[in-house]
Amino acid sequence: MSHSTDLFPEPPAHLTSLSVRNAFTFVGPGLIIASVTIGSGELVWASRSGAVFGYQMLWCFLLAGVFKGIQVYVAARHLTLTGEHPMVSWKAIPGPPLWFPLLIALPTVLVMPIAFSSISEILGGYLRELTGLSMSDVSVGPFGGFEFWENFWGGIVLTICVVLAISSTLQTLERVSAIVLGLIVICAVVSVVACQPSVVDVLSGLLVPLVPDYQPWVETNYAETFSGRSPWLEVALYLSAVGGGTYDYVGYIGMIREKKWGRAGNAVVSRQQLELLDDDQVLRARVWTRAALIDTAISFTAVIFVTLLFAVLGALLLHTEHRIPDNSTLLTEQESFLTRLHPQLFWLYRGGVFLAFIGTLYGAFEIYRYTVVESARALVPNWTTDKHVPTWRRLTVAYCFGGGMVMVWLPKQIAGDVLSRMTFGAVIGGATLCGLWCFAMLWTDYVRLPTALRMNRLLWVTTMMAGIVMTGLGVQSLLVYF
Repeated sequence: MSHSTDLFPEPPAHLTSLSVRNAFTFVGPGLIIASVTIGSGELVWASRSGAVFGYQMLWCFLLAGVFKGIQVYVAARHLTLTGEHPMVSWKAIPGPPLWFPLLIALPTVLVMPIAFSSISEILGGYLRELTGLSMSDVSVGPFGGFEFWENFWGGIVLTICVVLAISSTLQTLERVSAIVLGLIVICAVVSVVACQPSVVDVLSGLLVPLVPDYQPWVETNYAETFSGRSPWLEVALYLSAVGGGTYDYVGYIGMIREKKWGRAGNAVVSRQQLELLDDDQVLRARVWTRAALIDTAISFTAVIFVTLLFAVLGALLLHTEHRIPDNSTLLTEQESFLTRLHPQLFWLYRGGVFLAFIGTLYGAFEIYRYTVVESARALVPNWTTDKHVPTWRRLTVAYCFGGGMVMVWLPKQIAGDVLSRMTFGAVIGGATLCGLWCFAMLWTDYVRLPTALRMNRLLWVTTMMAGIVMTGLGVQSLLVYF
């Protein structure tokens, strides 16, 4: 048995005495999560919510961002304190063998190709419009002309991103993520300041949780999309879009191993070993959890901020003109967010969109490699020793690329359009699983950690609230969908 003084190394001085400058040295994996979700989540679905509902759904984005930040932090904290990924800890939850890791892992792996195909097609359709090439609607085989060329461009985007993912490092990924995030935030802030939204309306949308019916013009002008579509399915989309879902978070927690925060990346320690810690070691352990807190807090604050900016812009510029980003215009309508300032700023918007979506796909390959490895470590530990990990990562890239490409090229009458696919993914892998994750972390914290290292009362209460709210909203979406 390790002596207690060996378990937690001395934290770096800039973690012990925090400042704003020091805090940003601990941002890494969380920034990747932020950049991955800002592509489709904020640019597309936040703008769409503003266009459809005005300011009335801002509360949904705020709650989702805050509660998902808590969800991610409590899991990152657990790995930092024990060296054990929650997926492995959850094997001990009472019930049939492996039932909870399977409940998280199976839907997570199922929706991965949906994410890659949908995001590629959204950007593919936009590139087709921008280039002005292949605008003919002459049918090609089983595809309409627009559908064929959208798939063609989407396939090129996906291929470029898989090449980038194979040939680059985590450090490069973090730098690209930072550039993308900064560019999008600057664009959104300038646009909102210039448009001068009503503070009262914004606060009302943030603080009053409503799921309103569609206004008559929505179902009239966009009958093909919204006729018979419950507003709760839009809520499911928005909840899933903000900050990602379990498919991102299982991998994010695994990425923390690379940072070596506390026990992360080191051998797993038992509860019995943690019980023997002296006061100095307990203090060190708690200081190390700050690293995960900083990374999570900064990244999710950025996600919430950018999401709300784009939702407000959608309310200001699209809702008032009865324009909604729909299957064929998921990125086009938002150009007005910048061209209202100056016509030539459409180049800035297009550059930002391209960087954000490439960053989304590029980062998703990296995160999902960790997601699959961590899931496999929980479910088939004998097949996930260090020598097996490279094989699992190669298989993940092949599965995401191959599955995404198959879904891109399946005719829409079989695979469905982008909106229907992403709705399915949001309902299956969205808020419900995130809520159940929170409950599982409360159980794990109590069973796996000694009293001195457990969550404080505030963190416990907010984690419970996150679990209740996200599970409730998710179950409501499931009932409506099925």
